[in-house]
Amino acid sequence: MTEQEHLFRLTQDPDATPHPIRKTIRDAGDAREQDAYARLYEDVFDQLDALDGRLAEQRFLSGDTEPSAADWALYVVLLRFDPIYYGLFKLNRDRLQDFPQLGDWLRDLYQRPGISETLDLTAAVKDAYISRPDLNPKQTWPVGLPDYDAPHRRGRFDRTALRASGTEESGKGTRKGAFVRGKRQHRGGISPDQAEPGRYHLIVADNCPWCHRCTLTRAILGLQDVISMDTLYFRRDPDRGWQFRPDIEGFDADSLHGVRFVRELYERIGSTEKSVPILWDKREDTLVNNESAEIIRMMDRSFRTFAHAPSLTPADLLDEIDWYNDWIWRDINNGSYKAGFSSNQMVYQGAFQRFFNALDRLERIFAQRQFLCGDRMTEADVRLFPTLFRLDAVYYTRFKLNRTMVKDTVHLKRWFAEMLEVPGVMEASNLERCKQGYFGRHGNEIVPIGPADR
Repeated sequence: MTEQEHLFRLTQDPDATPHPIRKTIRDAGDAREQDAYARLYEDVFDQLDALDGRLAEQRFLSGDTEPSAADWALYVVLLRFDPIYYGLFKLNRDRLQDFPQLGDWLRDLYQRPGISETLDLTAAVKDAYISRPDLNPKQTWPVGLPDYDAPHRRGRFDRTALRASGTEESGKGTRKGAFVRGKRQHRGGISPDQAEPGRYHLIVADNCPWCHRCTLTRAILGLQDVISMDTLYFRRDPDRGWQFRPDIEGFDADSLHGVRFVRELYERIGSTEKSVPILWDKREDTLVNNESAEIIRMMDRSFRTFAHAPSLTPADLLDEIDWYNDWIWRDINNGSYKAGFSSNQMVYQGAFQRFFNALDRLERIFAQRQFLCGDRMTEADVRLFPTLFRLDAVYYTRFKLNRTMVKDTVHLKRWFAEMLEVPGVMEASNLERCKQGYFGRHGNEIVPIGPADR
């Protein structure tokens, strides 16, 4: 029996869980004397306080690596605490989400791939209230549910959180045939006092989603006259990689040194890398950074004086933005490539499922929020957009991510349409070059005509 199958059985019958708090909660709900209820009430919250204190020191009950059987036994009980036990059993000192740790711990488990599908919580709430006419004589039930898809901060216990949020992976322990994205080696920064108009230069390719982040941020912030840019040809040379093709309409020559290939710029500084985007310092004649996540953060923070739009990384939302960035990169941005570039069927199927689990979560999130972090667009939305911009026309076919299109959804489609209306977004997004870049160099090199317009 798999972990998910075992959890599915437990979640259907929380009384079967071995965790001791389950009996205390049940006894509190069954109490018929005020004194007995009061004693059990205190006992429940003493146990919850103790658990919360323990989880302040480690990510899971068994440690900081993976949840154990003890975590899952507790999970199936506490998943019902806020929507059922808080009201039906009158255990109303605090909701789980009011605890410093337990609410985040529960969301951490709920958001693991496949876990949210193990229980229909709406049906569970209805069943619980209907089955207890002694406690609920009017036989109605509450319809509000906790937002278990909301960000959590348990990642602070994860040693990998020390890396830049959502930028790289080690590849350690990956299965044969899995795609592993390489690390970027040029990770310099720009301070606000170094941010000068005309000093810095971007090199991008329109079909590359990591470049798309940069062109989006530059356009949304109105930095086109501050940071110059060259656009590469969408098709790489088989031997030399990304190339400048000024002989083809719509593509630029290298305005830095007049070279033909991006690799030659790297060679000028003694580097063997070949990736884009590139942020170049024209005054110092050197490469500053080639990690898109860091480039867009610098554009928003260091070039704030020159920006014509509100910050994409406001200080009060930064923790939430970083949480979304990490999840979106792992399951959606890089997750799409995990499916599309895999040469192992089982690895592909796992990446496929994880990608669409994430899309289902996004649909639930956007049912409650205009943008990821509330009523304003942030960097997290900008980083999500390039993948979903490519899904219907490219990844659905090219990466075999063919369960759902953006146009098949309701709330995600609404968010997508609003993003397209943001000044600068359409200017920085070229779907035809995406199609030409992804399809024109694989298989029969035919570029598909469709799909129909959204």
